[in-house]
Amino acid sequence: MALIDFKCKECGYEFFEIVNSDEKVVCPKCKSDDVERLYKGKFYGKGNCSGGCSTCSGCH
Repeated sequence: MALIDFKCKECGYEFFEIVNSDEKVVCPKCKSDDVERLYKGKFYGKGNCSGGCSTCSGCH
């Protein structure tokens, strides 16, 4: 299960849902199932960051 942001293509309402990967999502405002997944927010993880770069914003 994951917390995912969505936007309704019918009415423009933005919302989030806790969903399984195969679960159909419906807009809570207009009940349309024509919604798109939004990719926003921050991602956390060390990845390949060494922390020594001048643009590091605290990825550790």
